[in-house]
Amino acid sequence: MATGIVSTAAELFRLQAFSLALLVAASVGYAVLLALYALRVRMAPAAVREDARSPGGAFGFFTFVAASNVLSARYAAAGDLRVAAALAAVGAVSWLLLTYTIPVGLMLAGADSRLGPSVNASWLIWVVATQSVSTAASVLSAAGLDRSLLSFLAASFWGIGSLLYLILITIVTARMLLAAMTAAEMTPPYWINMGATAITVLAGARLLASPLPGRLQQISPVVIGISFMFWAFGSFWIPALVLFGAWRYGRARQPVVYEPALWSIVFPMGMYVTATDLFGQVAKLPWLPPLAFGASWVAYAAWAIVFAAMLRGLLAGRRQARGEVRPARDEAPGPL
Repeated sequence: MATGIVSTAAELFRLQAFSLALLVAASVGYAVLLALYALRVRMAPAAVREDARSPGGAFGFFTFVAASNVLSARYAAAGDLRVAAALAAVGAVSWLLLTYTIPVGLMLAGADSRLGPSVNASWLIWVVATQSVSTAASVLSAAGLDRSLLSFLAASFWGIGSLLYLILITIVTARMLLAAMTAAEMTPPYWINMGATAITVLAGARLLASPLPGRLQQISPVVIGISFMFWAFGSFWIPALVLFGAWRYGRARQPVVYEPALWSIVFPMGMYVTATDLFGQVAKLPWLPPLAFGASWVAYAAWAIVFAAMLRGLLAGRRQARGEVRPARDEAPGPL
């Protein structure tokens, strides 16, 4: 997700070599993770079922939907519509399967399993996945594939995702305001509070750029207005999220170490850049593309830092496996 959307942002600003390198990295990562998850489903099905029933982490499965559709849109921009269509189909089918198993399953599981500490920002990945389906459909429609049906689906998923965000962000914000939040709980995935708004704006911009069928053309002013509202609210979240991070790592002195969740900071940054640039173009707001260009360098830097930290962690793990490093039993991983 993170590498794919940063690749898209780089492509928008004509950093072609960098964008292509990120596309290759994202494709390799997608294939490797797909193989690993397939292996886990086969080798540890009970653990997978337990994860899918956990209110605190089950929504993480929707990252597969978002990753498929983010890559789909990037391949479409590269002109490879066959791969783009295949990835979009995988994303749409996965969305249907996961939506009617995980959230519906949690609804049927009983109130006790859904309350309290189980509520966290990962629930918003459902929104991200929904809007990613809309985005992929709009991109394929703009490329000329079954425009009427794809534009209709894009508009439908954009509406579903927008309403889901309003519902879920209310629950997540209420959890943050009404229950004591510890530094350990204020994890990087809370950046999805902003990332979910950014992909909603991107889906709206893609929808406006695709040919809407019939009377759906009349919703364009509504899409512009609501997308601007989401862009403003997402921008509002950025200073708050920076303050949360300063509190977590500064005042509360949480160790700054590599963890996969750090990619959930990179993805919202890349999505904000892409959404701001494209929405500024379709809505004719001339100050947004320059803002996106400046913010893009922050997203590139964040990607590079987290990628370097990941490589360092992998190398440290290999040395430890070979017996070259013998950390203390409770020693934490090295700092970023």
